[in-house]
Amino acid sequence: MSPSEVIYRPYQLGDERAINDTFNQVFGTQRPLEEWLWKFPSRPGGRSIMLAFAGEELLTHYAGLPVVFQLDGLVFEAAQIVDVFSTRAARRRFARKGIWVQTAERFFARFAESGRHPVCFGFPGRRALRLGVLQLSYDEMEFQRIVQLVREPGGGRGRGRRLPYRAQPARDWEPLLDRLWERVRGDYPVAAVRDARWALGRLAGRPGVRYQRFMILPRFSEEPVGFVAFRCDAMACRWVDLLWDHDHPGVVETAAHLSRVLAAIHGAPREELWLNGDLAGQSVLERIGFVREPHPDGLVFGGRSFDPKIDLQAMEGRVYLTMADADLV
Repeated sequence: MSPSEVIYRPYQLGDERAINDTFNQVFGTQRPLEEWLWKFPSRPGGRSIMLAFAGEELLTHYAGLPVVFQLDGLVFEAAQIVDVFSTRAARRRFARKGIWVQTAERFFARFAESGRHPVCFGFPGRRALRLGVLQLSYDEMEFQRIVQLVREPGGGRGRGRRLPYRAQPARDWEPLLDRLWERVRGDYPVAAVRDARWALGRLAGRPGVRYQRFMILPRFSEEPVGFVAFRCDAMACRWVDLLWDHDHPGVVETAAHLSRVLAAIHGAPREELWLNGDLAGQSVLERIGFVREPHPDGLVFGGRSFDPKIDLQAMEGRVYLTMADADLV
């Protein structure tokens, strides 16, 4: 393969089948096309995806999901880098920079340096992290290591007192989430904006996956003070997301009670969650039996800014991260 044979271009309508088929080949999965369409919905301005082809053969894929983010009051649309891959043919290097790196650089030029996504972030795997640090400035900010909280069967005490909160199922489009986010956004100065629009895109409509979502309210009030989402099966009951008013620590205890009940229903041997950037929430959970442990895959969060007004060093160690911030659960 010579450099002249490689064509770099953004996604075009009809590329989705080649993208999904190649993704499945590279990662050894069987993701249906319907899930790709859910994950990368059509949007004004098109999907943020850069590709490299040799003829009709897809070689590399570098994609970003739009995420509205806030950093100390500044709100912008970042891109979460996901589904990055290269085929074996693409890894037959013919220049100082391989096809994967050149695809990423073209993605940055079109979608980040243009101002569309002034910040790109993600959870790179070991190989991508190594290449990214060497050639793509992935280490612009200090990496934030993911810490899990885990509770095994019988871990901690049960619900020994009746908490003054109630949980009700959340809808796909949940206006109460907009009210909750406006109430608590000050508790999450560095985080993805977790409003109704965010939850609709991330936690509703995924083919073959059911997220169990609850709004938490004081027992005698209609004002929401918490939101929690789970994905439970026979392997684990995973807290996909948690949002709560930090003046109401009983919300976290109520969510932990829901988690214990769902784990029992599904026969899950453990409960798991991420709660990086929320020391108050971690403290409540550790008090009731959750234990901190490093992520088994050594997962880290990193980012890169393309706007001089956005200083990623202000994010270091402060980003609020749950499993919902990745695309793994």
